[in-house]
Amino acid sequence: METMKPEIIARETIKPSSPTPHSKRIYKLSLLDQLTAGSYVPIIFFYQNKEGNNNNSVISSGLKKSLSETLTHYYPLAGRIIDGATIECNDEGACFTEARVTSHVEEFLKHHEDWNLELFMPEEIGRKGWDKRSLLIIQVTLFICGGIAIGMRIAHEVADIAAISAFLNDWAATMTHKSGKEISAELTRFFPPSDSVSMPQALPDKGNLMRKRFIFDSIKLDKLKARATRSGVGNPTGVEVVAALIYRCAVAAESKVTSGFLKPSTFTQIVNLRKRIIPRLPEKSFGNITWFYAIQTAEESEMEFPALVGQLKAGLADFCDSIGKNLTRQELIQLLFRKDAKAHFNDDQHVNKYICTSWCRSSLYEVNFGWGKPIWLGHAGSGSKNLICLNDTREGNGIEAFVTLEQQEMALFERDEELLQFCYLH
Repeated sequence: METMKPEIIARETIKPSSPTPHSKRIYKLSLLDQLTAGSYVPIIFFYQNKEGNNNNSVISSGLKKSLSETLTHYYPLAGRIIDGATIECNDEGACFTEARVTSHVEEFLKHHEDWNLELFMPEEIGRKGWDKRSLLIIQVTLFICGGIAIGMRIAHEVADIAAISAFLNDWAATMTHKSGKEISAELTRFFPPSDSVSMPQALPDKGNLMRKRFIFDSIKLDKLKARATRSGVGNPTGVEVVAALIYRCAVAAESKVTSGFLKPSTFTQIVNLRKRIIPRLPEKSFGNITWFYAIQTAEESEMEFPALVGQLKAGLADFCDSIGKNLTRQELIQLLFRKDAKAHFNDDQHVNKYICTSWCRSSLYEVNFGWGKPIWLGHAGSGSKNLICLNDTREGNGIEAFVTLEQQEMALFERDEELLQFCYLH
């Protein structure tokens, strides 16, 4: 399939429609924000636009106007980081690029594996004159058929996927003349910043990485859950069974490529803390309100599928039981930085590390700018080594998994017969 490269039409900076009050000009990053610094969350939406206006200028002006109004409420996204713990909410704005492409969105989605999704994403920070400290950069690409792609990169130290989903749904609500909500920016009360935190840098992983998308539809997902249930695991979730199978098959591929022997490995699962901490945080709590629990494996018996699902389920239950208490701020921080955290941050070259983040049930497929719900959304970018990103299918009853592995490992992983019993490669 011939690749059609979008043509950049315009670039501009979108500032909040109303100035940020002086009382909100200084936004303190929380400790959890600090630990995610140095990277951007890349996400892209595709719309058919069969329900809305197909006039390109109307679409573009509407998106920019509603973004400006939304940034008034999400003022940290229009600011700039001035040190390791502070955003100055100075209304310098978000970077906005408009592009057009002479192809049809439906045709693109049929063959999008032949395309480079990065073509529909805003260029990296620091290129084309963008302020390298910008926290939000967006590219809107208009297809010749009226379809639309919205790609964006959001600084991870400002927001996790739940906060990003809230921002996007409020932006869409503003576009369709519905009211958004003011964010809650009180996280430093729970997780105060630390002057001793070394801000991480976003460095590319060494090696040749390859990312592939695997789809677990509702029928295959039910079969995978049934497999775990037959082995005695009670009420396994879709995320648990998919994560366990991918981990099992990825470790098997790694062992075949390297020594031929099973190496010790850790599997880290990201968890949203908003509804798990007591007292619960406000719905619009903005920032990174996630932590993780980890399981560790070193023996063949621990890598059996039912055992992995059971470990993931027990690990989550233990984690939730620990933090689901009325703890003091210091007790909560000490609890989070327990042995799981030490295993995660330990740079032991003899231990393989896998990280799983789930966007499932995040309401991303509810983001409707007036053109209907997205027909597909994806995790753009090459990803980091051994990163697994899970997302709902459009119908909401299946799971898409974006998996990034070393190229040699992926060549074995994508042909794993056990894996392909329950999903298909797209």
